[in-house]
Amino acid sequence: MDGSIRRPTDGPPPVWRLVIRAVRLFLQGMMGWRVQARPPEVIPPPDKPLLVVFNHTSNIDAFLVAATVWKRLKHWVQPLVKDELFTTPGLGILVRNSGAIAVVRGEGKGREAAYDNAVARLRAGGTVLLAPEGTVTHDGSLLPLRHGAARLALDAGVDVLVVTHFGAQRGFSPVVRFAERGVVVTMAMDLLQPWPDEDAASLTGRIAATMLDRSEELRASYPQADPEAPWWPPYSAPATPSATARENLERYQAGMTETIAQARERMARFAEEHDVEERLTQARERIAQFAEEHDVEERVAQARERAIVAAEDLAALSKATAEDFAEQSRIRLEDLTDQGRQRLEELTEQGRQLADELAAVARERSTFLAEHLPPVDEGTADETPPVDPDAT
Repeated sequence: MDGSIRRPTDGPPPVWRLVIRAVRLFLQGMMGWRVQARPPEVIPPPDKPLLVVFNHTSNIDAFLVAATVWKRLKHWVQPLVKDELFTTPGLGILVRNSGAIAVVRGEGKGREAAYDNAVARLRAGGTVLLAPEGTVTHDGSLLPLRHGAARLALDAGVDVLVVTHFGAQRGFSPVVRFAERGVVVTMAMDLLQPWPDEDAASLTGRIAATMLDRSEELRASYPQADPEAPWWPPYSAPATPSATARENLERYQAGMTETIAQARERMARFAEEHDVEERLTQARERIAQFAEEHDVEERVAQARERAIVAAEDLAALSKATAEDFAEQSRIRLEDLTDQGRQRLEELTEQGRQLADELAAVARERSTFLAEHLPPVDEGTADETPPVDPDAT
């Protein structure tokens, strides 16, 4: 691949994959190296552009960072490398076709062209890798950072992935010429988002502070700690600083300490403000929850009151209905009693009339018998006269 821009969704070019696999095969397969990496708290999506920066301790650490970022985050990085590698026989072909961006040192136009290319890659959605120190450390300490990385992130409007590692200095570094066996390399990834009003100096200070803090943490927890080893920082026999290292020291050493201090102060203030905002948010959530719970309790109380009122209304209605029913029953009973008394009187009167009629009939019969029957003899007075069935 030439210097043209490749879309992030296309994935890394074949040469890039070949180089990364070759390095991993050599270090992990042949030399037994192991990388223990901690991803950032918030994982950026693969199609989101990133500027990846790392602390430069050896000539092999950029490959380890590139392989780890690809494996963990699925971002394939396009590194900024010195122009000399593009012209090295054999190696130049690999560098040119892996998507690297050439940096011509010591030339203003060359630096500007590299910067413009890097901004274009980021704006196109790519991920760019660079070491803000500019060169490999010679004594194990973090060299003063240049502001170019922060400027790139601010101009392109991308987040910065800070990759801090420890252990890579145990191979191809100023103090260990060839790779040792069974090396463990530990890494920590931190995602920094530029603040709206942040400038390059402030962002550079935050990057440096993050690297310093993570370096101390990684060194304190390193599983193969050996303070007597030549690679344990600070190096017991540091190498001679390169021209770039001397330039960085001369140009940035004086102001870097103050920049880092200002960045830490601003980070602490931001963290405090963020903590206050978070507490306010939590307080609002608790208030909303309390209000909701209070509203529920109030609703339950209202429902209970409504139930009590409804029960009282129902009881009153039932009482009124019972009283009305009782009153109607009494009236009905009185009506029935009056009707029964009247009917009894009618029946009594009818019985009296019937008795009178029967008495009248008896009298008429006695008269008739007295008129039509013969006199009774005294001798036969005790005998019962025969009765004529047709007499009646």
